Amino acid sequence: MIKQIRTIALILVALVLSIKAFTQPSDSLIVIGQRHTIHSAILKENRTYSVYLPESYQRNPGKSYVVAYVLDGERIKFLEVAGIAQSMHSAMNLKLQIPELILVSIENIDRTRDFTPTNSTNYLDRDDIAAFKTSGKATNFMQFIEKELMPEINKNYRTVPQSMIIGHSAGGLFGLHCLLENPDLFSYYLLIDPAWFWDRNYIGKRGKEILAKKKDLKARIFIALANNLQDDKRHYEWGQEFYQLLKENKSPDLYADLKYFDDEKHLTVTVPATYYGLRSIFRPFEIDLNEVTKDPGVLANYSATMKKELFLDTKPDERFVNTIGYVALHDRQLPDIAVSIFEINTKNYPESLNVWDSLADAYLAKGYKDKARKCYETILKLSPGNSQAKKKLEALNK
Repeated sequence: MIKQIRTIALILVALVLSIKAFTQPSDSLIVIGQRHTIHSAILKENRTYSVYLPESYQRNPGKSYVVAYVLDGERIKFLEVAGIAQSMHSAMNLKLQIPELILVSIENIDRTRDFTPTNSTNYLDRDDIAAFKTSGKATNFMQFIEKELMPEINKNYRTVPQSMIIGHSAGGLFGLHCLLENPDLFSYYLLIDPAWFWDRNYIGKRGKEILAKKKDLKARIFIALANNLQDDKRHYEWGQEFYQLLKENKSPDLYADLKYFDDEKHLTVTVPATYYGLRSIFRPFEIDLNEVTKDPGVLANYSATMKKELFLDTKPDERFVNTIGYVALHDRQLPDIAVSIFEINTKNYPESLNVWDSLADAYLAKGYKDKARKCYETILKLSPGNSQAKKKLEALNK
């Protein structure tokens, strides 16, 4: 009887705690994203996906974003990639290695069916893998992404034409299939230890057929190879061979990079490969603090570089450049450099109150009161009721 009372008491305590948890105010929740379902007429089934929106999405309604489509996109993978992507674009912490990304994380139903380009039951030296019987429908899954999922995402979110695919193992195989058979579908390919073994290196053979002739590929590709040499050295060899095909391709807008992770296995390589892959693909996006504080003019060519190397129409990030300006002004005591940095930011973002206020701070540090006064007057033109600008202008006019 006592044991039963204790059990009931524990249940009641747990119930009270759970009710308390569910009634916490909404501002105590950390929400990463939202799950959605779409019906696919192509696949004849409902598909579930999760969407992560970057930090600036709500406060910057004029900005559009690269979408990264993440395969094997169940909850853990979704959280994993979202955490890495968010950390790598942190303007306030002086980390701006990649652009902000919208993530669309696609959950599986039958990954063997969806990710494999041919019907095969072969694995290296075996031809009887029962789990592969449903294989060979990668083209259908590719059409689902292109004709159903992408239009849905582009309709509901602010996106740029350039998108990305992130795939591991069979997901990496699917990414290679897209590159070869529908190369305009994605601009960026992050392929983590792809399943080279599939159908006796089918993707390598297909790559030789296509890449020898193709001269207009426009893509940035990162391939990660894990240390699978104890399992079978062909994984490594076939990966290197495909990479060589990419390096030998004559397309002027094709960038390919490969990294071998000697201390990672097939199932442990995903986290470091995602970081290094994002960094490699978006390397031209990164703004170096030390370079800018030595020569602010490097920001002048930034947009042209983005267009040429990343195919993106974009400007240097407003908040990041502003932060660098204050590092120059206060931390490094370089007021002239700070003025130049803030002036570039006002040219790029002339409607931003914040950049004009920052430029006024730098002018005042140099003793340029007239120039600072014009900055506050510009703020008041943009925002006539701005009390802070009024106070600062009044102080200057005394």
